[in-house]
Amino acid sequence: MSGYNVWCKWHPLKVVLLGECYSSSFFKDIKNTRIRSALQRIADDTQEDLEGFQKVLKDYGATVLRPRLNPHISIMDNINARGQINGQQGVPRAPLQPRDTQLVIGDKLYMTNTDHDSIMQELYRYESHIDSYVNLVIGIANSSEDIKRRTRSIPAWLWHEIAGQGWGNYEDYVKPDYFNTVDAQIAADILRHHNTLRPSIDAASMTLVGRDLYIDYMLDYTRPPLDTLQTDLINSHSDVRINGLTIGGHNDGVFHTLKPGAIISLREIQNYAETFPGWDVCYLENQSWNKMRGFLKMKRKVQGKWWVPGEEDNDEFTEFVETWLQDWVGYAEESVFDVNVLMLDERHVCVSNYNETAFQFFKKHNIEPIIVPWRHRWFWDGGLHCITLDLNREGTQEDYFPSRQGPVFDQGF
Repeated sequence: MSGYNVWCKWHPLKVVLLGECYSSSFFKDIKNTRIRSALQRIADDTQEDLEGFQKVLKDYGATVLRPRLNPHISIMDNINARGQINGQQGVPRAPLQPRDTQLVIGDKLYMTNTDHDSIMQELYRYESHIDSYVNLVIGIANSSEDIKRRTRSIPAWLWHEIAGQGWGNYEDYVKPDYFNTVDAQIAADILRHHNTLRPSIDAASMTLVGRDLYIDYMLDYTRPPLDTLQTDLINSHSDVRINGLTIGGHNDGVFHTLKPGAIISLREIQNYAETFPGWDVCYLENQSWNKMRGFLKMKRKVQGKWWVPGEEDNDEFTEFVETWLQDWVGYAEESVFDVNVLMLDERHVCVSNYNETAFQFFKKHNIEPIIVPWRHRWFWDGGLHCITLDLNREGTQEDYFPSRQGPVFDQGF
């Protein structure tokens, strides 16, 4: 019998994987004290908040799993013989957000991309039966002929960011004979990009609600893994309906289903008339950035991507993060962490801060909020839902929309 069982966000939580962060000792060999002290403060605060979250989860009665990091590793382990940090993305991020590339649907774990080894090792320790895993990662093409025979790897939005001189436009690129119309050097450059891209759909872009699986269709490079997912669901759970959303990012940064009939959501992203007909939706405003002078100062420096309170004037730290820790940070300005919550059951929800509108909505639906401090969410660009992965919840599959005849699609606003 599989150790996985998840059918919705609000069934009583039994087993959860909570992310892990580098300790402050990871940064001890950085010579610049302003950079070192900032990173060590973030690490210590994050470790303290993770321990606090773990206690809340254990006090509730859930089994908590954690990735295991070698305590002796150092940021200097990523430096090569020339004194440069290895890899285009800089220092690999910690195993902090297991939700990004894993999710459980029914009694199976689905992996939508590669993740930190310690996450995979912990999942294997928990459930080693191979039939319980489905890998949706698409293999890397090895030659130009492979490329010409498969779906184009570069999505339109990325093409406009990386296209070099002589590449032409995206409409040319998607034509079957494109590679015969450009010179060999340009073709080689494009193939290098193909070989570094894995068409994928993030696990966090999917939301399961009983019989209904909601997937963000806005990213135009999700088709191949989506076909694999659909085939496996048909074979494993023929009664799962796949519905479409138009979000363009992770679902849990936009909306969260709290219990049957109740949703918290950003404004003007989804209208829910088709996807969740009749459900009560609480629309939350943005993070009130205009009241946060520190973020506005950082916004000008880092294009709204991240923020560490108290480090707004630490230019050396900012430059270091922007240069070497790009894979750690996201786009905090686009995130409303008040919707990134974790339901313990349909009467208890973990939140990272007080929000008057949300708390009134919780009270209306007899949900008790539990505040779990998560101080550096603007740096990690991930909330309480992102840093957890529910592996087992009580309950079975239910159909919350029994009159639904087939898949539905929310085109948003």
